[in-house]
Amino acid sequence: MSSLFARLRAKPGRTASLAVFAVMGILLLATFHRYGISNDEEVQQTYGELLIRYYASGFADDNAFHYRNLYLYGGLFDLIAAGIGPHLPMATYEWRHLLTAVFGMLGMWGTWRLARLLSSDGWACVAVLLLAATGAWWGTLCNHTKDVSFAGAMIWVTYYAARIAPHLPRPRPRHVIGLGAAMGCALGLRIVAVYAGLEIAILLIVAAMDTREGFRGFARGLGSSILHLLPAGAVGLAIMAVSWPWSVLAPGNILVAIDTFRRFPINLWTRLGGVAIKAADVPRWYLPTYVAIRLPELALLGLACGSACSLLDTFRRRFERLHALRLLPVLLAVAVPMGHAVFSDPVLYNGLRHYMFLLPPLAVLATLGLRAAYHCIVRRLGLRMGRAFLAVCAALWMVHAGTLVRLHPYESVAYNSLAGGVSGAAGRYEFDYWGNSIREATNRLTRMVAAEEASGKQDRRFGPPYRVAVCAEQIQADEYLPAKFRMTTNWLTADFFISQIQDGCENDMDGKVVIDIKRLGTTIGVVKDRRAITRAERGEN
Repeated sequence: MSSLFARLRAKPGRTASLAVFAVMGILLLATFHRYGISNDEEVQQTYGELLIRYYASGFADDNAFHYRNLYLYGGLFDLIAAGIGPHLPMATYEWRHLLTAVFGMLGMWGTWRLARLLSSDGWACVAVLLLAATGAWWGTLCNHTKDVSFAGAMIWVTYYAARIAPHLPRPRPRHVIGLGAAMGCALGLRIVAVYAGLEIAILLIVAAMDTREGFRGFARGLGSSILHLLPAGAVGLAIMAVSWPWSVLAPGNILVAIDTFRRFPINLWTRLGGVAIKAADVPRWYLPTYVAIRLPELALLGLACGSACSLLDTFRRRFERLHALRLLPVLLAVAVPMGHAVFSDPVLYNGLRHYMFLLPPLAVLATLGLRAAYHCIVRRLGLRMGRAFLAVCAALWMVHAGTLVRLHPYESVAYNSLAGGVSGAAGRYEFDYWGNSIREATNRLTRMVAAEEASGKQDRRFGPPYRVAVCAEQIQADEYLPAKFRMTTNWLTADFFISQIQDGCENDMDGKVVIDIKRLGTTIGVVKDRRAITRAERGEN
């Protein structure tokens, strides 16, 4: 035991990281059941069950490839959820949320590994803390099943790309296999993983450049790199084929998926600065704006410091080739998707939802920026000022963490001061787009009606059964309501109307607001009592 404590004291950064991961694990285990069902979860669960049937039938039952547009997505997460879920003593969506948290923790571990590769154990711990203090990440860690799992896979692609970079054209076999496995998992979730393929191609080209040997040396190095990465392609293809069987049923299926998502056929509205815009017509600054207003101020400070220090190093020509090659995959992991979103005008909505995989590499880059600023301060102003800088950063992190605690379980609506905080973002930017507040709304509605009935003072005209309409998928409310409540798609006949704050849906129906879900003084969801309207119209007395 004494030797264990000695090892922990000898590596304080590693010890702090273990403690942080332990605390995060405990928090997620204690809170994952508080998050509501997201809009797409029902269809994703069905897709996973259909994939299970496809394999169980010996590839005869192909209904999975005709179910809505889900065949365009990989089913890695949904296969695991549908395959293991029936054997567990927990509700389907509780299990899915726990599994999402597991994928998210794996993504945070990948973030830690990547930051440690580029810095140290202690600064890697900072990267994880910075990511955890980002509401767009932590608030989605339990119910953004597709987006969180994909982000987790993508950061591991970036990690292994950084691992192989300084060893090209002859990378180590274990890193090649790791890269292939991570790439296969990413493709087995979303076709957007082709970004990573482009990033790796750029990395190979840059790594092969050597002005001393000319074009012949460049061609030889590039060819050798491609040859040594072929096993990664084989591993990735195998995992993708199992997770997303439709992708390999015909040679052109992957191209069909890429072309479909290039201009995704969906007619949704999104918000940017208080203006409602069609998803197909968003301006080029849509994604950069959401990145700027969703990151905590400490992350923005780190990115600014990193940019400034990089410019200084460029002027002074202080780049070390191997370190630059390790850093390049992280830069590309942000620059390639962001550049595509800016210059190709893709269909975008729900803010950062489809680009959540940018958050882990951004946390790493922000951490490297804070590290560079700290060392610069120490060199120029002394250790005392460097420690003061760290103290300010720690205090700012505590403010961010405190905000998320006060928002729980709606950390996903956290916006920084550039958007005016949570209150400034409400109605101006994407808010509770997954309807996370509906779970609390149904629970409070159940308790309110039970209290009415128990008091003996309830007007008998307003008794059960109660018709409920919800501005979301019905299962998001129905899963948590007792039998006395009956869901209806005819909102005009609803006794109660439940809505999150998103796209003005909360204003679509009249009624008395009896439940107002608030955090930091801002309404996130409402329940309206319409019985005085509907029961009178039905002539109940």
